[in-house]
Amino acid sequence: MHLFYLREAMRSFRQHRGLAFTAILSLVGALTICALMLVLAHNARVAVQAVGDRREMVAYLDDGMSAERRDGLMSRIQDLYGAVAYVNKEQAWQEFARQIGDEELLESVGDNPLPASLRIHLKPELLTPQGMEDAARQIKQFEGVEDVRYGAEWVRRLHDAGRALERLTLGVLVLVGLMVVFIVYNTIRLTVLARRHQVEIMTRLGATDGFVATPFVLEALFEAFMAALIALALVFAAQQAAAQQLLGSFVFLPPLVMLAFVGGVVVLAAVGTSLALARVLRSVSA
Repeated sequence: MHLFYLREAMRSFRQHRGLAFTAILSLVGALTICALMLVLAHNARVAVQAVGDRREMVAYLDDGMSAERRDGLMSRIQDLYGAVAYVNKEQAWQEFARQIGDEELLESVGDNPLPASLRIHLKPELLTPQGMEDAARQIKQFEGVEDVRYGAEWVRRLHDAGRALERLTLGVLVLVGLMVVFIVYNTIRLTVLARRHQVEIMTRLGATDGFVATPFVLEALFEAFMAALIALALVFAAQQAAAQQLLGSFVFLPPLVMLAFVGGVVVLAAVGTSLALARVLRSVSA
């Protein structure tokens, strides 16, 4: 029985190959745009995450803090907020001197005015504007901490950019999903109408809707599957060309995302096919 459905699906594909190829090309066009947006969004997300991983918080310490108290403070901060590195006054001055690079200006400063500090690499769950704000307020309340700095405005903008990117990607996915359903719906409807006489005979002979519809469903899923693979292949070729120009910093989609992409296209094709068949078979049976 399963072989019968497959043979019927392939026979329908061959008999209406012009319509089938038109549907595949239409799907490839829409899915290529979708896959390209996914690749761009993935690379932007990777870049934002790489920048975000460098986010750190600096807690400036009182000059008179003893080594014992400092070690206790570092241990507590590490347990609560993330990895901590101590930067003493001399190290802070050397770093400042490297950034300034003007000996005369440095000599005019006189004695080293920079405080010792703790550089805190926050836990991933705290790398949000609200999480960093709460952490900064709490760390500032620890005894021996004079001030806490972390670039609140920069963190907020980075977070907003990531959220905007997620919304854009979701919008493109919804739009392309509707296009897939629309294309499959019309393709299957035209295919069934082209075989309307055959479908009417099968219905009058007592064939169930499932028996009549299964070959069309398989045909639509095959077309959607092929279109998804071709779209991924085209975008992969474009990504490889771009990666050569960008020295490999432009990556392709992870395997799980590719599987989800193909699976999502097949599911949407099944939805479009079901809608088309329900309408056409209802009209044939009337």
